[in-house]
Amino acid sequence: MATRKKYKLKFGVKFIIFLIIVGVIGFFVYDAYQKDLAYKNSHKYKLLQKGYKEDIVNLFMDKLTDEQEEDLLTRDYDEFIPFFVNAQYFKYDNLDLYLEQVITKEKDFFKYHGTDGYDYDLLVGIVNTHANEENYSGNRKSDLSKGYGVLVNKHYSLDDYTPDDLESIPWKYRLGMENDKIQLRKDAYDAYLEMWEAAYEEDIYLLALSGYRSKKEQQSEYDYYYKLKGEKYAENIAARAGHSEHQTGLALDIYSKECALSDNFHKSKSYEWLVNNSYKYGYILRYPEGKEKITGFKYESWHYRYLGVELATKVHESGLTYDEYYEFYLANNNE
Repeated sequence: MATRKKYKLKFGVKFIIFLIIVGVIGFFVYDAYQKDLAYKNSHKYKLLQKGYKEDIVNLFMDKLTDEQEEDLLTRDYDEFIPFFVNAQYFKYDNLDLYLEQVITKEKDFFKYHGTDGYDYDLLVGIVNTHANEENYSGNRKSDLSKGYGVLVNKHYSLDDYTPDDLESIPWKYRLGMENDKIQLRKDAYDAYLEMWEAAYEEDIYLLALSGYRSKKEQQSEYDYYYKLKGEKYAENIAARAGHSEHQTGLALDIYSKECALSDNFHKSKSYEWLVNNSYKYGYILRYPEGKEKITGFKYESWHYRYLGVELATKVHESGLTYDEYYEFYLANNNE
């Protein structure tokens, strides 16, 4: 009976195989070590070590740049930071200002949002629009290079600006006596008449009450309300001279034949029509209800601002006040 030959590997071959096995194991061990080292040096690991939970760290990874994560690592753990980072219009450069709005003393905890705690989107909006600052305390100038998108409010001033393309609205389209004068800049004027005609086709008879006001006229307007009911009332209803949208020639107070009184205008069909259609003609409701902390003015259902159709449509669809939209998208040319 034939016997099988037994083959034995030579020592040299065995040694080579041994080296290969050791090398493969060493490679995987070294690779695992390098990965572990890299992970422990990563922003994610370091943020976890600071006490942030994994879902919060993932939020940071998704929302922040590398430079912002590095800055975050220089800060102590703060339970409020994730809430701000998660806000839709969060701006990292404003983080410290956001945090200043958070008051942890029990008596002040519900400063902004009643028993539900903090409204972080509101706080972000307040800071982004400088509404956390004292009104009229800054030296910001309205940027006229923004054209119809120029921002004018209690934090941006027009100084002595006067538009040079004003048109007088015919009596048919406005309130007042026949010889009264209500003016708008040319494109805003054309858009208002187009909007008026569109509304009229749906049995809505709009009437312009107030358009352009010079800086001097705005001072008289403010002084009137100041003398009537005092400073607090005047501050809520009228801008100081140089800070009024009416000075741009792009703002229009609108009422209607059905309801010429401002107190009831928000209940009218004309108001409903304007809210749903004005942006199609380049106008937006400038001081909406519930946004007083942002705009600095009480709700004005009659005050509309011309931005041009493209920009007005974007603002309308965003659901933001123009103050918020401007600061997030236009102030630094982010759009």
